[in-house]
Amino acid sequence: MSQTEWIVDLENTWLDSLSPFQLLLLTLVVISTLTAVFLVAHVIGLMLIRNRRKWWADALQARIEDGIAIWLAGDYSIRELTSAFQEELKKDPGAGKIILNVIFATSKLLRQEGQSALRQLLTGLDLHQLCYKLLKSRHWYQQTYATQIIGQLQMEEALPLLKHKLKTKNSTLRLELITAMVALGDQSWLQEIDYNSAHLSDWEQIVLLERFRRLNTEQLPPFESWLTSAHAGWVLFGVRLCRHFNRFDQVLKLGNLLQHPDKKVQMAVLDAFDYLGSPEAIPFLIRYMHQATGDRLRTAIRVLGNQGDPDLVRLLGPYTAHTDPIVQLSALSALKELGLTKIELGQLSSNPNYIDHLFDPKLR
Repeated sequence: MSQTEWIVDLENTWLDSLSPFQLLLLTLVVISTLTAVFLVAHVIGLMLIRNRRKWWADALQARIEDGIAIWLAGDYSIRELTSAFQEELKKDPGAGKIILNVIFATSKLLRQEGQSALRQLLTGLDLHQLCYKLLKSRHWYQQTYATQIIGQLQMEEALPLLKHKLKTKNSTLRLELITAMVALGDQSWLQEIDYNSAHLSDWEQIVLLERFRRLNTEQLPPFESWLTSAHAGWVLFGVRLCRHFNRFDQVLKLGNLLQHPDKKVQMAVLDAFDYLGSPEAIPFLIRYMHQATGDRLRTAIRVLGNQGDPDLVRLLGPYTAHTDPIVQLSALSALKELGLTKIELGQLSSNPNYIDHLFDPKLR
């Protein structure tokens, strides 16, 4: 018997000795082993491809950054830089996103007057079309990124697209849209955002306020128009902006808002009056004090006390006998701010503990 025949006979004998279950189990083991080998090879292949792409992207970004650095140093003209980047795009059209990222990062280092050169570069490479494509994407984060680029590089031709996106319900995208349009000097969005957005969260107000603070006074939108908005969130934001930017010319409008049905708006107006300290606010505060209750009454009394008008002593005196002990204490504190002595306050209050509390040095 030859060696080959002996091996075949051995295999047949061994296989014949296995039960059907053992054969099935052996088949499953072989299939599982081959599948595992294939999966491991596939994963290794994907890792190699990913690492190769990452290496390519890192090398390309380094070349792009070097080109930008040479241009910033004055050794490249914008035309030469555009030509160099066009060569990169010819090699691989996918380089556009990396070039766009580097241009956007560079724009944050330049003042407003330096954005025009980068905008020229962006247009020369036809990458502004990529921005518009991202802005039309189904994904809000891509739209947000495109909006940031448009606002940073002052791409005014994109304004119609930005306005169209104002109907979005995504708060992050909406914040970027507002920021971009303010940076572009367009104010028509004021009415559109008010019409389309019935709610402006406290988080959105904080972010927008922080961004508005970076602008020059002439760049600020006419936010006083929000004081007459139909939506309480925008009225509240308008009041807070009037306070922050010392809009003494809006005191009369703010005073009328003390009759607004939203409690947060009323409290924001009281805070604005306390901050501004305008004598024109006193009549509104007095009228409001006579109708307010609870914490709004206590706040109104405190704000009146901070106005420093001695004529208010007569108006605040009766509140030292109010049924609410916290209102009593607020009135006594306000009268103290208006200059009344410890003895004079003691004559108004039947509770000496309140007076001791007000003049306790540990609480000052």
